[in-house]
Amino acid sequence: MRFIILFVLCLNAYSDSFYYNPINNHGALGVINIPSARFYSAPSASLSFYRGFPDRKVALTLYPYDWLEGTIYYSSIKDRYYGSFTSQDYKDKGFNLKLRLKEQGRFPAIALGLNDIGGTGLYSGEYIVSSLSRGNFDYHFGIAWGSLNHHEHFKNPFIYLNDKFSSRDSEIGKGGTLNLKDFFSGESISVFAGLNYLINENTILKFEYDPTKTPGRVGYEKRKSDF
Repeated sequence: MRFIILFVLCLNAYSDSFYYNPINNHGALGVINIPSARFYSAPSASLSFYRGFPDRKVALTLYPYDWLEGTIYYSSIKDRYYGSFTSQDYKDKGFNLKLRLKEQGRFPAIALGLNDIGGTGLYSGEYIVSSLSRGNFDYHFGIAWGSLNHHEHFKNPFIYLNDKFSSRDSEIGKGGTLNLKDFFSGESISVFAGLNYLINENTILKFEYDPTKTPGRVGYEKRKSDF
């Protein structure tokens, strides 16, 4: 019994470790599509490749500080018009940022994220996520805006602070500009959740409630289930 208790406590103590935290489809620490409030220690880096439909993505993620995750990505989107001068698939690049607001203690870790900063806005979305590890389980729960707001569960709480948060740009930009007015904007927000279950150091079971908007600006196929 002492060995089992020690094992569980060790897993809780290393909730930000490599074994608990695989890279998600977008290059960030998370579950499958959703992000988590977990971070690798500095200096760390990861290189990930995602192959789906309609987009394929390569992402380089850096951790210059224990509280900062920065991802540079380059994607190719099939069946999307790129220009009259070429027949190749549409290409898009951008930058994602995640900041740690609180480490896990008695209460969950909390992080704030901004996707597609200064890009075209195809993947533009913001989120606030919390993560809490208990034994072999790592639970994640958050709220999201923009491209992560598929369900539109609740009214955007920032609207109560300023009506300017009620509108969000529906146009796709050319990239290279920081569209600050869209951050945390839109009439509604979506709730998302997920978990990672550590079976052993080589196997993790993942489950999530995905808020990714379909078809969205990228043109994803409408999914049969959000789980």
